[in-house]
Amino acid sequence: MKRIYKLSLIAFFCLIGITAQAQKAQIKYTVTPGVFTPEDEVILEIDLAGSSLAGKEPYIWAFGPGDAITNTSWTSSPDIAKFTKVAGDKWKYIFVGTSFYNKGASEIIGKPFSFLVKTKDGGIQSEDYTPTKFSPILFVPTLFRNFPIRTSQYDALSLYLDQRYTVSPNNQRFSPTSINIRLLDPAGQLVGQEKKGLPIVKQKDGSFGYTFLPEILFAIPEGKIVNKAVYSFTGTVKDVNGSTVPYTTEEAEVVFLDLK
Repeated sequence: MKRIYKLSLIAFFCLIGITAQAQKAQIKYTVTPGVFTPEDEVILEIDLAGSSLAGKEPYIWAFGPGDAITNTSWTSSPDIAKFTKVAGDKWKYIFVGTSFYNKGASEIIGKPFSFLVKTKDGGIQSEDYTPTKFSPILFVPTLFRNFPIRTSQYDALSLYLDQRYTVSPNNQRFSPTSINIRLLDPAGQLVGQEKKGLPIVKQKDGSFGYTFLPEILFAIPEGKIVNKAVYSFTGTVKDVNGSTVPYTTEEAEVVFLDLK
């Protein structure tokens, strides 16, 4: 009798395992664009027709560079994880990698974008899918640029000056030596002390750059919100008389995003 009971238990748990496997739906999906960076807007479209998720409201569970902000509770996905209905069993979800994973671009580049689709309570889920990896960011050449393009006050930030991309004669001719940076809060008030005359480094492509961690360079108090970094480059240029005089470029700014 005991032997029969044990065999029944084994059969029962095997049945549970088979059922659980059966719950993993195979769905159709497309990702647009096919190649994307952490800064790009990505559209994930799914078709649940013919799967065990058909007729259900789908939610995303994403991973790869880490858990996405949608991954809160498996048994109760938040509204921000819900797909938007297109028609019938077709749904879409739109995201930008940096905000979706709450990480800086440098932490995401080269990492896979992986996801599965589930019901809100996690009772039914799809297979895991990994369509691609996040590609490096290609910058558009301009006089001023920063990397990463989308950044927060907690990320390392690089500021560059490339004199090949300017129409100003003085910006083309001057010899840059340093950078001035100040941080502003959402009210436009100065955060910490403005940093002037920070030495810049000439890059292999002929541009000049400076890399720093805002929270360390400016000793940002804990809990203080920084809205933007405003910067300019300084150096010397020859005036109309051939004399060497100080020169400072116009200012550029980097707006910080809430990625922490």
